[in-house]
Amino acid sequence: MRRIKLLMSFLDVALSYIQRGWYVFPCVPGDKKPLGGLVPNGWHDASNDEAVIRRWWTAKPDANIGIACNPSNLCVLDIDHGLADLDALQEWLRNLPEDMPETYAVRTGRRPEFGVQLYFSGAIPDIGLWKLNGCEGQVKSLGGYVVAAGSIHPDSKLAYEKLGDITEPAPTPGLVRALKSEKQQRVKDDGEPITANRNNALTSIAGKLRNAGLSREAIEVALLQVNADRCAPPLEEDEVKRIATNVARYELPVSDPVVVLGAGAELTEPVDWREYYHSAKEHDNVGPPRFLIEDFLPEQSIMGIGAFVGQKKTLAALNIVFSLCSGEALFGKYKVTRKPSRVLYLGPENGLISFSDRVNRIGLRDYLCKNFFYATMSISAKRPLAALLPEEIQDAAIVIDTAIRFTDGNENDAAMMKEFAEHAFSLIRNKAACVIMLHHSPKSMTKANELTLENSFRGTGELSAFLSVALAMRTQDMDKEYESASLFRFVKQRDFEPKPHSFEVTTSRETCRMTFVDGSAGAVVMLGNTANKDGKDDAAIAQMKANQKLSNVKMAKLLKEAGINRSKEWVRLKRGELGIGGLEVGSTL
Repeated sequence: MRRIKLLMSFLDVALSYIQRGWYVFPCVPGDKKPLGGLVPNGWHDASNDEAVIRRWWTAKPDANIGIACNPSNLCVLDIDHGLADLDALQEWLRNLPEDMPETYAVRTGRRPEFGVQLYFSGAIPDIGLWKLNGCEGQVKSLGGYVVAAGSIHPDSKLAYEKLGDITEPAPTPGLVRALKSEKQQRVKDDGEPITANRNNALTSIAGKLRNAGLSREAIEVALLQVNADRCAPPLEEDEVKRIATNVARYELPVSDPVVVLGAGAELTEPVDWREYYHSAKEHDNVGPPRFLIEDFLPEQSIMGIGAFVGQKKTLAALNIVFSLCSGEALFGKYKVTRKPSRVLYLGPENGLISFSDRVNRIGLRDYLCKNFFYATMSISAKRPLAALLPEEIQDAAIVIDTAIRFTDGNENDAAMMKEFAEHAFSLIRNKAACVIMLHHSPKSMTKANELTLENSFRGTGELSAFLSVALAMRTQDMDKEYESASLFRFVKQRDFEPKPHSFEVTTSRETCRMTFVDGSAGAVVMLGNTANKDGKDDAAIAQMKANQKLSNVKMAKLLKEAGINRSKEWVRLKRGELGIGGLEVGSTL
């Protein structure tokens, strides 16, 4: 095929795009990479200022043109594979399960395949890999960019061309919004051509290179070569670079060389088993556990807050955030011992209107975009945890609301929860001050007589197993959301003893602030009207009166032996109501 002759200069083409309100930036001539000398932050530096555009393309007249989708409010359905020609595209569109509107379309410079980009107005979260009716590709939107019509493809040297007569993008249709990323399977590198699970395969290779001590730059060079030599078809260069950047965040292993003695010894790559253990220097530099919030939130911890839907766990998290930002005591009781550099609140379950109202009422507006940053479902793409930047993570308290929104499966999928756990551990390894993860409880928790680790975190036990601190909460009177106190109970903790293990707070409807209830230390679940369904309360009370010296634990055991099932919390509360004493829970008498 002959190269298409451009009728307009690259500058003219770039100016035509900013007249549409789109944001553009220069790419390397004949390539897809942002031109680092002019836009060091890549597509994030995109502009629709005419003076800026003229300056860029005056400095580099043959620069390719990139369009940043996020600020341009664009969603681009990139069809990489499955089409042979324009007729095949039209046939594919006709056979979709929903009508696709006519829209601005571009044929990419990819050859020999017929690659197409369908532009839509209305940005959505990116989709890494979709498959539909024999075609596959990506959706580039809130988190990325596309190379524009008029630019030159790096491999074929042919131009990206506009298709058809439609000049404006149609609104993003529901079919595109509903596309899901294909679940990637773990793959083993066997040295053969990589035709499936390319992203996972390159990530695995990059991990091995990192473990071998390679820098980000070296991993990137090696990975780009593997991509070119073995991936069929190759991934986009920017995607390969993202893989290298993400993997390079892991700390390099440190090991001493091993000397192999003796003639004829087989020479192998030096390996020292000691590298799999902490050194004495690392041990000595750790020091005792430190707190961000004394006796409540340790540094470098992963805290889980489990509660049923509507039990104010987001408000609890915002109260913690306010204390970390302001330095004010949490719930008016727990002292802030150190403020992190920033708090990042990742809340794709929250809408902007309601969340911003809570931010204002609780008093966080003064810290917004200073040491408090948040994202909701209403703005940019839900970035995966692995996409957070090192400078974002370092010394940040990171709130995840909720955990399930950052997985590709569900809480009953043990493999998915292990993967999520690894992402959380990676944040800590990369120097996050702490991670606070919100999670839903099963409905059975609302009727339980006590809060436990098992009934406070829904799904597989893999989720709660990796937490260093687990805090369960529920409203004492389920029918009175704000009027009733909320019970908090530490159901798991490492390296410190909570004081107290359980307590109550009240919540102000006006300010969203939670306040510790004096005298509530050791509080337990209020049973409401759940007691005496078996009609055995009178028999239980008689037993308690006859055995007042037994501890609550032993009293509950004695009742069970008599065929009366009552928890130690029920015994404790009932004894309090009746004034018949009894030893503290845990007594050995």
